[in-house]
Amino acid sequence: MPELPASDDTSRQRALRQDVLLVIDEATGLTIDTADSSVPFVELGFDSLSLTQMAIEIRQRYKVELTFRQLMENLRTLDSLIEFLVDSMSGEISAVVDANDGGLASGIAAQLPGKVAVASAQLVEQVIHQQMEMMAQQLALLTGVHSGVPGGMQSSALPPVPALQESADNQASDDLSEPDSKAAFGAIAKIRTDVGDGITEGQRLRLDAFMRRYIARTRRSKEFTQAQRSRLADPRVVSGFTPIRKEITYQIVIERSQGSRLWDLDGNEYVDALNGFGMSLFGWQPEFVVDAIQKQIAHGYEIGPQHPLAGEVAELLCEVTGFDRVGLCNTGSEAVMGAMRIARTVTGRKTIVIFTDSYHGIFDEVVVRAAKEGRALPAAPGIMPGSASNILVLDYGTRESLQVIKARGHELAAVLVEPVQSRRPDFQPRDFLRELREVTQDVSAVLIFDEVVTGFRCHPGGIQALFGISADLCTYGKVVGGGFPIGVIAGKREFMDALDGGAWQYGDDSMPTVGVTYFAGTFVRHPLALAAAKATLEHLKQRGPELQVALTRSATEMVDSLNAFCHQVGAPIQVVSFASMWRIRFAEEHALQDLLFAMMRMRGVHILDNFPCFLTTAHSASDIECIVEAFQESVTELQDGGFLPRRREATVAVLDTANPPVPGALIGKDPEGNPAWFVPNPDKTGKFLRLDG
Repeated sequence: MPELPASDDTSRQRALRQDVLLVIDEATGLTIDTADSSVPFVELGFDSLSLTQMAIEIRQRYKVELTFRQLMENLRTLDSLIEFLVDSMSGEISAVVDANDGGLASGIAAQLPGKVAVASAQLVEQVIHQQMEMMAQQLALLTGVHSGVPGGMQSSALPPVPALQESADNQASDDLSEPDSKAAFGAIAKIRTDVGDGITEGQRLRLDAFMRRYIARTRRSKEFTQAQRSRLADPRVVSGFTPIRKEITYQIVIERSQGSRLWDLDGNEYVDALNGFGMSLFGWQPEFVVDAIQKQIAHGYEIGPQHPLAGEVAELLCEVTGFDRVGLCNTGSEAVMGAMRIARTVTGRKTIVIFTDSYHGIFDEVVVRAAKEGRALPAAPGIMPGSASNILVLDYGTRESLQVIKARGHELAAVLVEPVQSRRPDFQPRDFLRELREVTQDVSAVLIFDEVVTGFRCHPGGIQALFGISADLCTYGKVVGGGFPIGVIAGKREFMDALDGGAWQYGDDSMPTVGVTYFAGTFVRHPLALAAAKATLEHLKQRGPELQVALTRSATEMVDSLNAFCHQVGAPIQVVSFASMWRIRFAEEHALQDLLFAMMRMRGVHILDNFPCFLTTAHSASDIECIVEAFQESVTELQDGGFLPRRREATVAVLDTANPPVPGALIGKDPEGNPAWFVPNPDKTGKFLRLDG
């Protein structure tokens, strides 16, 4: 094929670029602005899952050899990817572009044959649609259109293009609680190959010295990981992988545990901050659970026949939660899946609303990303696009989301909400949840609370009791299992009857009258899990709400201490919490900031990178002091090594989020980026005023 003139090369690259942008958007739900074409994908919010999805779709569409690794290394930007595709497809792309205006819409006269099989009419339509959307976004920004957050509700919308910086009286009030748009979905294998580029020689020497100490302390955990890698496929073992930290990318392997403590294969002792991802509320092997399990083992743990503990656990669950009926299963994911199935069965509708940054388990329908107009796309390879076709993803805590639910209420089976999200424990939108309860009742949609994490941790009756909001269905797990796997669906009778047909009795002509759905599993109602759950529920009932109140007080005091230290030393870190759940949040991005977690493990605190942590009733004052000291010493080591800045002149103020200075006040950032209290501007709808002092 004769070499095309430069103008033709430019034209076909422009056409290919637009098509690739559409492929990326359709595959991942992530939009790349043309101004960001030279920015690495990982800095634009792509993670291991979305890059794998991208590689699969581009490989299939353009019939080229493209791997996830290439997108992590030599094809890290849109520009480099386009150049690779042009070289790989030389002679097989043909497009004529009007050179006068450079516009695709008027210049595409032929389709892209061969390996790029996109008809010109279809491409023109797609490009026009995309350009119209971009123009609308730019117009909205230039005209200062801004979503208001009245009534104590906070916006967490993630705009598809970078938002313009606004004045203090026009800022969204949840700047400090915004989710990390670049955070990976759930428990994925978070892999990056670019971290560490450009670090100084001094930083590298300090990093190498730390890694030598870490490996020497945890050598047997590393040896175990290497020995089992060929057989054990475990995403957690590779999570956090970067070439520069490769030698310490392994989990600590624990040999035994008791109370708040863990001991690894090397004999090192740790205070456990992770606590089973929130499963442990009483520490490891609490005596009342161990006694119940030992007794049940002696009696047997047969599967198949009904077990008397099932009725006892159901009665206790109804008493503690206030619901009419419960169904039992094995995991929180199963409970959420069952609740969604019940809602669709009862309402006869298909669509279910979920919210950005919520986590609802591992089954296909909820492993999604938000795309344009609330459309849901699979957030992981191997999940078919159709599995997300009946999911609507909205921003959590916004009035706009409530308006969408009202407008589309006739098609909604349910609204599924994690009332306090594990990714944002400090964001507690009570007013939004109360209004959501009213809206779902008005449109006859089922309100489902996912309290797998928060259930029994913040209050015996969960967030519903704490906030005074009654859901139709609620899912539980973790704490209630007392260390054993369990899931619970609890709810009002009119919904739960869909599992078994409703009430009937012996000795008369009654029969099940409610239409049923399917829900089952071999290990449902396992006797050992039931024995642990019964012991846990009886313990919670005996101790009452003071158990959670005391734990919350301890966690709040600890978090305040950690934040005060960060303020004192000028570290860009904030620790946030809800009840006894707490989480470390970085206010800025620094290449090796995640070393904080390895450094805390080095100092005897078991913690996983960027996961929420939990206090238990087994944690003593000395345990908490150990966590505080390990955190402080690790932050200091990061700053001394140049891995985190030390900014005493611009430190982040610590605000008491639980006690606003006036009713309705919300936290935002002032023009200097410091946190401050704001109230709605009475003269300007959707605007805010800063409270001085």
